[in-house]
Amino acid sequence: MDIGTSRWLALILVAIALGGCGETENSTTNVSDRVQASQALINPTQAGASDYGSQCLSCHGAQGIGQESLQAPALTSLDPVYIARQLRHFRDGVRGAHPEDTHGSMMAASSAGLSDPSIADLASYIDTLPNVLPATTIKGDLAQGKDYHLNLCSACHGSNALGNVALEAPALAGLNDWYVLSQYEKFRGGLRGAHPEDRWGVQMVRLAPAITDTDILESIAAYLATLPPEA
Repeated sequence: MDIGTSRWLALILVAIALGGCGETENSTTNVSDRVQASQALINPTQAGASDYGSQCLSCHGAQGIGQESLQAPALTSLDPVYIARQLRHFRDGVRGAHPEDTHGSMMAASSAGLSDPSIADLASYIDTLPNVLPATTIKGDLAQGKDYHLNLCSACHGSNALGNVALEAPALAGLNDWYVLSQYEKFRGGLRGAHPEDRWGVQMVRLAPAITDTDILESIAAYLATLPPEA
C-alpha cells in the first residue's frame, strides 16, 4: 500500500471515529472529514448516497451495521417505507422529542433539514446495502425468547420476525439485540410512542407493559438476534 493510499484510509477512519450523528459543520476541517468519510460509501453514485455520507455514515457506518457505542442501530434489515416514516417522524417532532431520549434527540437534529424527496432517496440508498446479521451482545434463554415472540410479537412482526407490510410492522430480525431491548424499554417508559401522530408507536406503548421482567426481554432480544434478516 503506498503512502497516499495509507493517508486516505487513515483520514476515513478518523472521520468515522470522530464524527457525530448529523453534527453541524462548523469548520472547514469538519467538512473535509465528511468528504473523506463519504468516499467510503458502498454505492456512492446511488441517489441518497451524499445525504447518507453527511448525515448517517459517521454513526451507522458505511455498511449500515451501526455502532453500539453510539447507540446507532443496524439499518439494513428495515423496509425503506419504515425508514422513511421514521425519518419523517424524527424531523417532524413525532419521535425523539422526549427530553430523556438523548439518542432520539440526536436523530431529530440530524433529520431536521431533510426534505421528503431527500428522505425517500436516503431510504432507497439504505435498501441497497447488503443485509447482515449483527453481532450478538445479550445472552438469554432462547427457548423462552422464542415462546414469547411467537405468542406476543409474531401477530404483527411475523413468526420469522421479518415484519408485516400490510400492518406496517417493521422487521425485528436483523436488528441489534441491544437496540431491540432499548426500544422496548423506551416504549414502556414513555420515551417513544407518546405522540398522537405515531399510531404505530401508540400500539407498542399499550402492549409494552405486558413484559416487565428484564430477563424475559433479554431472552426475546437474544432469540430475535438468531433469526436471519430477509435476503
